[in-house]
Amino acid sequence: MANVKMIDIAKAANVSLATVGRVIHNNGYVAEDKRKEIEQIIKDMGYVPNKMAQALKYSHSKLLGHMTLFSQNMLYEQISAAVDKAALSHDYHVMTLASHYDHGEEAKQIDELIAQRVEGIIITSNAMIDRELITKLVDIKIPVVMIERALNIPYVDRILVDDLGGVYVAVTHILEKGHRRIGFIGRYPEHEVEINRYNGYCKAINDYGLPILPEFIQLKPDYSILSGYQATKALMEEANPPTAIFTTSDIYACGVMQCLYEKNIRVPKDISIIGYDNTLATMLAPAINSVGLPYQEIGDWAIKLLLARMENEKAPAQTVMISTRFIDRKTVCEYKE
Repeated sequence: MANVKMIDIAKAANVSLATVGRVIHNNGYVAEDKRKEIEQIIKDMGYVPNKMAQALKYSHSKLLGHMTLFSQNMLYEQISAAVDKAALSHDYHVMTLASHYDHGEEAKQIDELIAQRVEGIIITSNAMIDRELITKLVDIKIPVVMIERALNIPYVDRILVDDLGGVYVAVTHILEKGHRRIGFIGRYPEHEVEINRYNGYCKAINDYGLPILPEFIQLKPDYSILSGYQATKALMEEANPPTAIFTTSDIYACGVMQCLYEKNIRVPKDISIIGYDNTLATMLAPAINSVGLPYQEIGDWAIKLLLARMENEKAPAQTVMISTRFIDRKTVCEYKE
């Protein structure tokens, strides 16, 4: 039956509209037998509650906003999927808006999310966003959670990743296998995320009493397959090239593998490799070691922090540090000079 309304349910059950409302919203007493009868009529007639009307009445849209970035880096896609899943478990839906680097789209996106009456906004890894835009959301009492590249703003909760620790464990694994010439491919350290990944590499090398060799450091302007390819080409043209390569993203590792394939250099027999973020590692041949992020844990925390902020908008901002995990797929071999 099309366009069934609450009044139709009330007439069929021979009860008042208020009684039907108590059953649908589960917010008042209705005799058990009558409740079951009304629930059955609702099912038989195919009544679907008008969620927008309910939202207007009770000031709850059950809609969250998620601002992320267009990128070859599948880390954002993984976080987005985890946020969607966590939100649904709390009966929320997510409107996801993706922006391009340096296009200045964030202000319009925030205005759109406000117009859609979102109850909270998650911002994933966007270091370019203006602090004033975040403050604007706080001022109008829309909770904000920032993931990974996050600003330190009062009443804005943050989810950070232990990038330094994750890289340190991975590079230490390479060192423990006997490698001493270890290439590093990463993005220019302009943000805390990239700085921590680079520092994790340096700390592992230094803790083994080894110097940081500039010729083994390749810093690129973006996360892309081409950058990984170009970086590997430069590393392998060294007079004494690295015996292992660590990349700060699996997207770089794709370019590494393409370059090595062209040069007929085999992984892991001829050279060892580890990626980071574990988004593409299993799709390569062979599947490579990588540092994995617990994406669902990130999504769960994002929703948990938003819900807590809805309950207490003036609570001190929380920062949650997420640990990584090293995944060994045997692409680092023992090495002896």
